[in-house]
Amino acid sequence: MKLPNLRILLMLSLLIAFGTVGPAWAASANGTPAINLTTDQWKGHTFTFLALPADKQSAGYDIFTVDQASRGFEGDQSVRIPYEQHAGKQVTVTEVVPYPAGPDQQEYIIYMTVNDTGEKLVGRTMRGQLEGLVLTADLTNAQKQFLGKTIYPKLRKLTGLYIPGSNETPASVPIPIGSPVTVVDVYPGNQSQEPIWLVVSFNGEKAVLPIAYSWTNTTVNSWTENSPWQEVLFTEDPRLSLGWSHSLWYQIETGNVEEGMTKGQVLLSWGKPQRTEANDSIWIYGNKKINFSGDTVKSVEAN
Repeated sequence: MKLPNLRILLMLSLLIAFGTVGPAWAASANGTPAINLTTDQWKGHTFTFLALPADKQSAGYDIFTVDQASRGFEGDQSVRIPYEQHAGKQVTVTEVVPYPAGPDQQEYIIYMTVNDTGEKLVGRTMRGQLEGLVLTADLTNAQKQFLGKTIYPKLRKLTGLYIPGSNETPASVPIPIGSPVTVVDVYPGNQSQEPIWLVVSFNGEKAVLPIAYSWTNTTVNSWTENSPWQEVLFTEDPRLSLGWSHSLWYQIETGNVEEGMTKGQVLLSWGKPQRTEANDSIWIYGNKKINFSGDTVKSVEAN
């Protein structure tokens, strides 16, 4: 489907004003709910520019000043706003304008004002997301909840912390699943899917655990009732709180799956499946297939 003329849309959208509905709330382990904002609820909320990966910094953000937006939306990358002048700055969304982008698909034009300079910017979502931004409230809440606390990652290795000025790629930090680490810093990362970095200390080494604090700026069909960070970490020692046997933890730590395990235990051991079949009763991992009876592993076989 051909997109509407964006020059006309930009002009008309400046004249449009409409209300928003209340935000959705997700469960939070510490009793403080995360705000989940659908894109049409962004008006009035503050976002922070993320860092960009080193290989994307020279291109800048895929966001434009209002007077250059038409050129930018038509593919002129030379009018992107520069990275150095915007990284870490905060913007407030002043208007959100929907437009049809294909069959049963709606995207949004997002108008923003840079808080400290008053610069007027505009961006366009792709698949419901605007790259390069994190909801500032998510960053603040993550700092309040995690900084200085002990958490228990659901991962076998963490990304090593890059040392500024170093030419070496940081090595991964191996870690037993569910081991305690201390959060020593929290700041904006460089990926919109997991925009917040928890810098953690484990056995004297520092590493990064990227998280999303809420479902804001993620595709709505990926939302669940829990906060997204609960997919990658425990806030309590799982070896005490879950009551699983030592032999079961050994299977998880060594990457095994066996009959009788629950879906949650399989997720810890093997991670998310590549795909699911038969109404979530079959999980596919490469050449392996897990058959479930309800929530319990019935069999593991070659795919």
